[in-house]
Amino acid sequence: MASTPATTFHDTPAGAHSHLSPADLRPPTNPRPATRCNERLRETLLSLGESPADFASKLGVDPKTVERWIGNADRTPYPRIAYQAARLLDVDVTYLWPRIHGTRISKIDGTDELTACWPGRAAVPPNLWARLLTDAQQRIVIMGDLALADLVPNLPRLLADKARQGVHVRVIVADPNTATDGIDKIRAMQAEAVYLPLVEHGISVSRYPGPMATTILMVDNDLIIRTGIDGCPAAFAPVIHLRALTNGPLSRLYLTSLDSITETAIPVPPATMQAVA
Repeated sequence: MASTPATTFHDTPAGAHSHLSPADLRPPTNPRPATRCNERLRETLLSLGESPADFASKLGVDPKTVERWIGNADRTPYPRIAYQAARLLDVDVTYLWPRIHGTRISKIDGTDELTACWPGRAAVPPNLWARLLTDAQQRIVIMGDLALADLVPNLPRLLADKARQGVHVRVIVADPNTATDGIDKIRAMQAEAVYLPLVEHGISVSRYPGPMATTILMVDNDLIIRTGIDGCPAAFAPVIHLRALTNGPLSRLYLTSLDSITETAIPVPPATMQAVA
C-alpha cells in the first residue's frame, strides 16, 4: 500500500514576500530569557548611523557602558545620563528605558515596538501626521484610505516636494471599480482625486483590486496602522503607532501585509492617467 504523503504547511502567503518565519508560529521555548536586548536603543542608534563608541563619546561614558545598555534591557542608566541620552537621540526617555521611573515593565514582545494606541482616528494628536511626513528622510508609503488630505494641509504638494528631495513615495489606493459598497466607492474616488495626479510628479501610485482591511502609513521607521473592525465605522477603528524594529513581531506582520498588497496592486502609468472628476 502506498504511503500517505505528509501534510505540508505553508507559512508564507503564495506570491508574497513575507517578513514572517515559521518560528513566529511556534510557542517560545524560553519565554522568560535571563538577558534581554534593548531593541529600542539598538534600533535607534542604527537608524541614526551612530556606533556605540561614537554615542558613548558624546555622552562622556565608556563605550562598554553603552554596549551593556544595548545587551541588557534590564540595565537602566542613572536618570541624568538617561535623559541626556534621550535628548541626543531625540526620543522620549521612557521609550529607551521604560522602567526609568519604576512604573512600567519592559517585555520582549510587541510592546517593544508599540509607541502609542488611540481609540479611533479622532484621538490621534492632530500634528502627528504632518510632523511625520514633513520629517521623512527615506520613504513614505500610504496604503489605503486614511483621509490624510483632511488631516494634512496641502498634502499633494508636500508629497511632491518630498519626492523631489529624493524621498521614495508610494501610494496604494483602492480601485473604485471593484468596490462593492456605495460609500467605499465614493471614498475610493475621492482618494484617487487626491493621489492620481501625483503620478506626474514621479510618485508611484497603484490601484488595489479589492478591499483592504488594514490601512498603513509608513514613514521611515514609523508605522501608523488602522485595522478595520466588522460592524464598526472606520473612524472608530483603533489606530496604533509602531516603531518598526528589525526583529519585531508586529513589524514583520504588518510589513508582510504591506508587501503582499504592493505585489498585487496595479501601477498607474503616467501616460495613461486620466483626469478624475
